[in-house]
Parts: sequence; structure tokens; C-alpha cells
Amino acid sequence: MRAALLALGARCLGLLLLLFFALNLSSSRAEADPADTDDERAASGPVPLVAQGAEYDYWVQSSPLPAERYGAIALFDHEGGKPGESRPQLLPPIGAGPKGWPLRGLDQAPHKRGRAPLASRANGESCECKTQLGDSSVERQAALYASHRFSLSPKVDLSRHSLLELRLLYRDGARVFLNGRQIASRGFPSASDVLPSARATKGPEWEEFLIPLTGGMVEAGENVLSIEVRPSAHAHGVRLDASLSLREVGRVLRGPMVQRVRPHKASIRFDTDLPSKAYVEYGATSALGQRALSARSTLVRHHRVELGGLKPGQAVHYRVVSSGRPGATHVFHVPPEAPEPLRFAVYGDVRGGHRVHSEIANALLGEAIDFVIVTGDMVMRGSDEGDWQRFFAVAGPLLARLPYYPVAGNHDTGTSGDERRRMSELFALWPAPADRPATGAWHSFDISGVHFVMLDSNNYRHEAQLKWLEKDLLATRTTGARAIFAVVHAGPYSRGLHLGHSYAAEHYAPLLREHGVTLLFSGHDHLYQRGTAGGLNYMVSGGGGAPLYSVRCGKRGKPRCKIKDGMKHVAKEFHYILITVFPGHVRACPKRVDGTPLEACIQYPLKGR
Repeated sequence: MRAALLALGARCLGLLLLLFFALNLSSSRAEADPADTDDERAASGPVPLVAQGAEYDYWVQSSPLPAERYGAIALFDHEGGKPGESRPQLLPPIGAGPKGWPLRGLDQAPHKRGRAPLASRANGESCECKTQLGDSSVERQAALYASHRFSLSPKVDLSRHSLLELRLLYRDGARVFLNGRQIASRGFPSASDVLPSARATKGPEWEEFLIPLTGGMVEAGENVLSIEVRPSAHAHGVRLDASLSLREVGRVLRGPMVQRVRPHKASIRFDTDLPSKAYVEYGATSALGQRALSARSTLVRHHRVELGGLKPGQAVHYRVVSSGRPGATHVFHVPPEAPEPLRFAVYGDVRGGHRVHSEIANALLGEAIDFVIVTGDMVMRGSDEGDWQRFFAVAGPLLARLPYYPVAGNHDTGTSGDERRRMSELFALWPAPADRPATGAWHSFDISGVHFVMLDSNNYRHEAQLKWLEKDLLATRTTGARAIFAVVHAGPYSRGLHLGHSYAAEHYAPLLREHGVTLLFSGHDHLYQRGTAGGLNYMVSGGGGAPLYSVRCGKRGKPRCKIKDGMKHVAKEFHYILITVFPGHVRACPKRVDGTPLEACIQYPLKGR
């Protein structure tokens, strides 16, 4: 009897337990119902408002093509003509925008509707677009007005989001309005501009804008995104696509980048989405244990944090903490002390070759090198923020793990209106000479007893650079550097498109040779070349992704080269070069992107060092 009662009790207890778990499971399922958690999910990540490839109401304002005979003449007359005199204009003026623009979009104007990308066709070529706006070889699309209506759910808690993320693909100048309020503008002509065209030609990359979210900017219910686009004076058509989303703050947008690694210190450079007091945690192991704050006491977006207490040859683990959120942990190595071998890589001229650049970056991460030297032209247009955003997206994993030391190429500086883009805005470069002008980018530094001279070919004719170079090389003799490397973008010798730089060959090369420079690296021409000219060893490394150049002189069927370059090997190949500095010699190993030898390794003796 007792056993039966015990069995019955056990069954009852089991049923109660099953009922308890069933109720909890039902409750959990109810809590996980998507209909009840839309606002929770929205608060935990970006909330899309307008998708890439959305449908737009649009209106195109066309104008006749400019007369070819005007062009530069019109611009010259505009610059130097006398007030009040009649003079031709490069482009005909365009009228006002559609009625009601931009607050009500295109409600009160005759318009068409189509899906982005919206673009013009030119010279009979196919249009990379979902909606073709016209043939810009027949008439100029002088302005595009486009609007898109979207609805924001009342379940989205706007108080939990602080930023609007706008991604824009456009040619060539644009301004963006949200519910009639301007939220972004780039390259757009000002009211005082005589020519109603964008200020510069825009590249093919998407550009990201971050806009602090303020009250009334976007509201629950219907909203209107309005975008006006203008081509540059050199273009006859426009292009447009966009996406818009709500975001929380606390992201690292660019970086981290390892820069200026010394025997006991290193700089970590990164940008955050909003001004903040981010910091870096680091240590000799993944446990980290040390913390370094930004050198600036104010809230900033552009951060440079100095890590101290490092040791030569040490592995350094680190991560960025922004708005209380730790990022991924990365590892870099402090270069060894002399006379241990020092190993680095050289490449350059990426421009728009992102696929090749990505392959080179991945290859370098597997080469066990101490740092990277870059011969310039990392982007196509230095004034184009979209170009730099794409560059840093591709190079990000490399920059986080290997110190990255570039020289300025002619494409890197670019122009934005009358401003020149300075390399120091993007990288934590080594300290500049005290008397260097603001437009210059030359400097030098030492790593493991090896001296690096970083020249600026954009300022070759600036007398201050040549004087500094001689002074720097004389001082290096007294330090007993075991090797000296010079790096410049447009070098004195090349058989590619530019055929070398005669001024550099006449004024800089003799100075480098006289002071015993071990090897000169340059780019600018998109090929690989090696030679010895008048006793100066050099290598051209311009195979980082930009379209390759053919050999233009010095071979059958080509004219004689005007500059005697002592060429020993030349190849039209994408590549990088591995350099190892040993106690008595330097070994240079050119490699294709897949890691196979471009040619056999070359050995350069270090005489008297």
C-alpha cells in the first residue's frame, strides 16, 4: 500500500513539473514573439529607414552641352576679366529647383518615378543604373532632384538612438535634406559660385555621413528624404543612390591603426563616431592589464593614444574601448634591437584597385614582418572622403596589426576647394622637421638602427626639402645607422608611363648616392623595376592595385630612355617587396600577389656599416 502511494505521489509530482515547464516554455515563447519585440530589437542595433536601391520620385533639369571652344577660356576670363564686361561662361546657368523643394519633395512638380541607382548614360555606353536619366552626350543633366517617402514605426524609441547614418553614392556634388532640413552637403556649389556645377569630380565609392540626431529631425509616421545632385564642370551627367538608418553611438569608425612604434612606445590612431574620451587597454598577453588614455583632455573624434612601457621584440595585445564598449583585441610586435634582422614590406599605388590591395594586405599578414612602407597613391582622389573610407575598410586588418608608414603620392593630397588634404589628418606620422612648411610631408625616423628618409615628390622643387635632406643625411652618418632607405612617390627612374622624374634625377639622386643610401624605393609608375643608376640602387614598386603600365622606352620598338637608369629588371605585375636587413647585407625579395617570386631575391652589401 505504501509503495502504491509513493508511486502515485511520484506521478503527481512529475505531472506538476511538466505543467511548470510547459507554462514557462509558453511564457518564453510569448516573450520572444517578434510582434512584441520589434522595439527591443530596434534599440539594440541600427534601424533602417531608407534602403539602398529604393524608389524615388525624381526631376531632372537639363541644359545644352557647353561649347567646346569655351572651356578653359571661359574660366580664364572669369578669373581675370574686368567687372561688368561681358564674357562667356563654361556652363549655362540653371533655373530654380522644383516648387515646394525640398520640404515637400516633388509633390508640386511634374516628376517621374524610378528605382536607384539613378544615373545618366554617356557616349552610347551602357548605364550602370536601375533608372536611366538620359543620354549625357546629347544634353547635360545639370541637376537632379530626388525624394523618397518612408515611414517610421512609433515602436522605435528615438531617445535610444543618437545618430543618423547616411550612405551616399553620387556624382559629383550633393546636398541632402530630411523633412526639409539640410543634414549633409559635399562638393555642392555655393550661392556665390558663378558656375552652377560641383566643385570637384567625385569618385565611384560610397561615402558615409554621420549626423547627430536632434529633436524633430525624424518623427514617427511619414518622413521625406530629399537629395539634390550636380555634376562637376568636367561631367555631363549625375548619379545617385542612398541609404539611411538610425544608430546608437560608441563605434570606432576608422582604425585602430598602429603607428610610430619605438623601442618602448607606440601610437594607436583611431576615429570614433562622436567626440568621446575613448582609451586603449593593452599588455604583453591577452589578459591586457594596462590602460592608456588619449593625450587630449577634451572630447574628440580623432584619437591618438600613446602606449608606454614596451620592450623590443615584444608582442603587444591591445583593444580600443569607446563609450564603455570594448572592441576586438589585436596584436602587433615591437621591432627587435640591432643587430637582429629587421624585416619589412614595401608596396604602393593602390588607387581604386581594391581587390588586389585586399590580396596584398592578406599576404603581408602572413609574412612575419615588423612594419610596412608605402610608396604613395593609396587612393584615387585625396579630397574624396569616400575614397579614403573604402581604403581604410580594405586595409583595416593590416593597419590594426602592422605599423604603416606611407609617403604622400600626388593622388593622396588631392584638393577640396582650395584646401590640400594633408597626410597628418589621416595618419600619426613621425614628427616633422621644425622648419618644414605646412604643405610639405617630408620627414625621417629610425627603427632598430636603420634610418628611413621619407621624401615628398609633390614638393621636389621646394628648396627647404633639399636642404633638409642633406642635413638629415649628414647627421645620420654620425649615428652609425646600419642601413639607410629613402622612400618617395615619383622617383627619378622609371620606364613606365611617367619615364622617371628628371628634377629628382638631377638634384636628389646625387645627394642620396653621395651619402650612401642603401636603396631608394619609389612608386608612381604602376610596375616593378629594379636597377642601379650611377651607384644608387633603386626599386620602383607601384603594383598595389592601380591599372598596370607597360614599358615605354628602352626596348625593341620603343624610343631610347632619356634618363640613364641602369635598369636590371622590369615587369608589368602586381606585387610587393620583402626587405630583410641583416648585420652585413640587405636582402630584397619581390613577390607577386600570390606569394610566388617575381624574380630571385637580390642581395645588397652594407659596406662599412
